[in-house]
Amino acid sequence: MQGSTRIVHEPVGVVAMITPWNWPMNQIACKVAPALATGCTMVLKPSEIAPFNAVIFAEIMDEAGVPKGVFNLVQGDGPTVGKALASHPDVDMVSFTGSTHAGIAVAQAAAPTVKRVHQELGGKSPNIILRSADFSAAVAAGVRRCFGNSGQTCTAPTRMLVPAERMDEASRSP
Repeated sequence: MQGSTRIVHEPVGVVAMITPWNWPMNQIACKVAPALATGCTMVLKPSEIAPFNAVIFAEIMDEAGVPKGVFNLVQGDGPTVGKALASHPDVDMVSFTGSTHAGIAVAQAAAPTVKRVHQELGGKSPNIILRSADFSAAVAAGVRRCFGNSGQTCTAPTRMLVPAERMDEASRSP
Protein backbone atom coordinates (compact mmCIF):
# COMPACT_ATOMS: atom_id res chain seq x y z
CA MET A 1 0.00 0.00 0.00
CA GLN A 2 1.34 3.38 -0.98
CA GLY A 3 -0.80 6.28 0.12
CA SER A 4 -4.36 5.41 -0.78
CA THR A 5 -3.34 3.41 -3.86
CA ARG A 6 -3.22 -0.35 -3.81
CA ILE A 7 -1.60 -2.29 -6.66
CA VAL A 8 -2.66 -5.89 -7.11
CA HIS A 9 -0.93 -8.27 -9.50
CA GLU A 10 -3.29 -10.97 -10.66
CA PRO A 11 -3.71 -13.24 -13.68
CA VAL A 12 -5.76 -11.92 -16.59
CA GLY A 13 -7.75 -15.15 -16.58
CA VAL A 14 -8.38 -17.37 -19.59
CA VAL A 15 -6.15 -16.47 -22.52
CA ALA A 16 -6.99 -17.63 -26.04
CA MET A 17 -3.86 -17.92 -28.17
CA ILE A 18 -4.09 -18.01 -31.95
CA THR A 19 -0.77 -18.70 -33.64
CA PRO A 20 0.43 -18.54 -37.26
CA TRP A 21 1.89 -21.28 -39.43
CA ASN A 22 5.37 -19.81 -39.65
CA TRP A 23 7.76 -20.42 -36.77
CA PRO A 24 5.01 -22.43 -35.04
CA MET A 25 6.89 -23.74 -31.99
CA ASN A 26 8.45 -20.34 -31.32
CA GLN A 27 5.08 -18.61 -31.60
CA ILE A 28 3.47 -21.09 -29.23
CA ALA A 29 6.24 -20.79 -26.63
CA CYS A 30 6.23 -16.98 -26.82
CA LYS A 31 2.53 -16.94 -25.93
CA VAL A 32 2.36 -19.79 -23.44
CA ALA A 33 5.39 -18.83 -21.30
CA PRO A 34 4.13 -15.44 -20.05
CA ALA A 35 0.58 -16.73 -19.55
CA LEU A 36 1.85 -19.68 -17.55
CA ALA A 37 4.26 -17.52 -15.53
CA THR A 38 1.48 -15.12 -14.56
CA GLY A 39 -0.95 -17.84 -13.53
CA CYS A 40 -3.35 -17.76 -16.46
CA THR A 41 -5.17 -20.68 -17.98
CA MET A 42 -4.98 -20.87 -21.73
CA VAL A 43 -6.51 -22.28 -24.87
CA LEU A 44 -4.19 -22.59 -27.85
CA LYS A 45 -5.48 -22.68 -31.42
CA PRO A 46 -2.56 -23.21 -33.77
CA SER A 47 -2.70 -22.58 -37.49
CA GLU A 48 -4.58 -25.28 -39.32
CA ILE A 49 -1.68 -25.27 -41.80
CA ALA A 50 0.88 -26.28 -39.14
CA PRO A 51 -1.03 -28.02 -36.32
CA PHE A 52 1.36 -30.76 -35.25
CA ASN A 53 3.86 -28.59 -33.37
CA ALA A 54 1.04 -27.72 -30.99
CA VAL A 55 0.31 -31.41 -30.38
CA ILE A 56 3.97 -31.97 -29.50
CA PHE A 57 3.89 -28.89 -27.26
CA ALA A 58 0.76 -30.19 -25.50
CA GLU A 59 2.51 -33.50 -24.87
CA ILE A 60 5.49 -31.62 -23.41
CA MET A 61 3.20 -29.61 -21.11
CA ASP A 62 1.55 -32.82 -19.94
CA GLU A 63 4.88 -34.55 -19.39
CA ALA A 64 6.12 -31.51 -17.43
CA GLY A 65 3.20 -31.92 -15.03
CA VAL A 66 1.24 -28.80 -15.89
CA PRO A 67 -2.08 -29.33 -14.11
CA LYS A 68 -5.04 -30.46 -16.20
CA GLY A 69 -7.04 -27.53 -17.55
CA VAL A 70 -4.21 -24.99 -17.36
CA PHE A 71 -3.08 -25.58 -20.94
CA ASN A 72 -5.72 -26.58 -23.46
CA LEU A 73 -5.37 -27.26 -27.17
CA VAL A 74 -8.07 -26.96 -29.82
CA GLN A 75 -7.61 -27.48 -33.54
CA GLY A 76 -9.52 -25.87 -36.37
CA ASP A 77 -9.59 -22.98 -38.76
CA GLY A 78 -9.59 -19.29 -37.89
CA PRO A 79 -13.03 -18.33 -39.20
CA THR A 80 -14.65 -21.09 -37.13
CA VAL A 81 -12.55 -21.92 -34.06
CA GLY A 82 -10.61 -18.65 -33.88
CA LYS A 83 -13.80 -16.63 -34.02
CA ALA A 84 -15.43 -18.83 -31.37
CA LEU A 85 -12.49 -18.28 -29.03
CA ALA A 86 -12.30 -14.53 -29.66
CA SER A 87 -15.99 -14.07 -29.02
CA HIS A 88 -16.38 -16.50 -26.11
CA PRO A 89 -17.54 -14.73 -22.92
CA ASP A 90 -15.31 -16.88 -20.69
CA VAL A 91 -12.14 -15.84 -22.55
CA ASP A 92 -10.58 -12.80 -20.87
CA MET A 93 -7.83 -12.08 -23.39
CA VAL A 94 -6.95 -13.02 -26.95
CA SER A 95 -3.34 -13.10 -28.12
CA PHE A 96 -3.21 -13.26 -31.92
CA THR A 97 -0.33 -13.36 -34.38
CA GLY A 98 -1.16 -13.31 -38.07
CA SER A 99 -2.40 -11.21 -40.93
CA THR A 100 -3.94 -7.78 -40.59
CA HIS A 101 -7.12 -9.09 -42.23
CA ALA A 102 -7.50 -11.88 -39.67
CA GLY A 103 -6.53 -9.48 -36.86
CA ILE A 104 -9.45 -7.25 -37.76
CA ALA A 105 -11.78 -10.26 -37.59
CA VAL A 106 -10.37 -11.22 -34.16
CA ALA A 107 -10.81 -7.67 -32.83
CA GLN A 108 -14.38 -7.49 -34.12
CA ALA A 109 -15.26 -10.87 -32.61
CA ALA A 110 -13.75 -9.86 -29.25
CA ALA A 111 -15.28 -6.38 -29.09
CA PRO A 112 -18.78 -7.28 -27.78
CA THR A 113 -17.24 -8.90 -24.67
CA VAL A 114 -14.73 -6.05 -24.18
CA LYS A 115 -11.80 -8.37 -23.57
CA ARG A 116 -8.14 -7.57 -23.89
CA VAL A 117 -6.75 -8.22 -27.35
CA HIS A 118 -3.03 -8.38 -28.07
CA GLN A 119 -2.06 -8.55 -31.73
CA GLU A 120 1.12 -8.99 -33.72
CA LEU A 121 -0.04 -8.35 -37.26
CA GLY A 122 1.57 -9.05 -40.60
CA GLY A 123 4.25 -6.71 -41.65
CA LYS A 124 7.85 -6.67 -42.56
CA SER A 125 10.75 -4.97 -40.93
CA PRO A 126 12.68 -2.07 -42.41
CA ASN A 127 16.35 -2.44 -43.22
CA ILE A 128 17.77 1.03 -42.69
CA ILE A 129 21.15 1.59 -44.33
CA LEU A 130 22.88 4.75 -43.19
CA ARG A 131 25.08 7.04 -45.29
CA SER A 132 28.21 5.80 -43.56
CA ALA A 133 27.55 2.11 -44.31
CA ASP A 134 29.59 -0.05 -46.65
CA PHE A 135 26.75 -0.13 -49.19
CA SER A 136 27.90 -3.13 -51.14
CA ALA A 137 28.15 -5.28 -47.99
CA ALA A 138 25.02 -3.85 -46.32
CA VAL A 139 22.78 -4.27 -49.36
CA ALA A 140 24.01 -7.81 -50.02
CA ALA A 141 23.48 -8.78 -46.35
CA GLY A 142 20.03 -7.20 -46.36
CA VAL A 143 18.97 -9.09 -49.45
CA ARG A 144 20.20 -12.40 -47.93
CA ARG A 145 18.23 -11.74 -44.72
CA CYS A 146 15.02 -11.31 -46.73
CA PHE A 147 14.93 -14.96 -47.68
CA GLY A 148 15.35 -16.83 -44.39
CA ASN A 149 12.38 -19.20 -43.96
CA SER A 150 11.60 -18.47 -47.63
CA GLY A 151 10.89 -14.86 -46.70
CA GLN A 152 7.96 -15.92 -44.53
CA THR A 153 8.87 -14.13 -41.34
CA CYS A 154 7.67 -10.86 -39.89
CA THR A 155 11.25 -9.81 -39.25
CA ALA A 156 12.41 -10.21 -42.85
CA PRO A 157 13.95 -6.84 -43.72
CA THR A 158 12.05 -6.48 -47.00
CA ARG A 159 11.87 -2.70 -46.96
CA MET A 160 15.34 -1.34 -47.60
CA LEU A 161 15.59 2.33 -46.74
CA VAL A 162 18.63 4.18 -48.09
CA PRO A 163 19.52 7.86 -48.40
CA ALA A 164 18.07 9.25 -51.65
CA GLU A 165 21.50 10.25 -52.93
CA ARG A 166 22.73 6.63 -52.59
CA MET A 167 19.69 4.94 -54.19
CA ASP A 168 21.46 4.23 -57.49
CA GLU A 169 24.43 2.73 -55.67
CA ALA A 170 22.14 0.53 -53.54
CA SER A 171 20.21 -0.73 -56.57
CA ARG A 172 23.46 -1.74 -58.34
CA SER A 173 25.00 -3.50 -55.31
CA PRO A 174 25.50 -7.27 -55.66
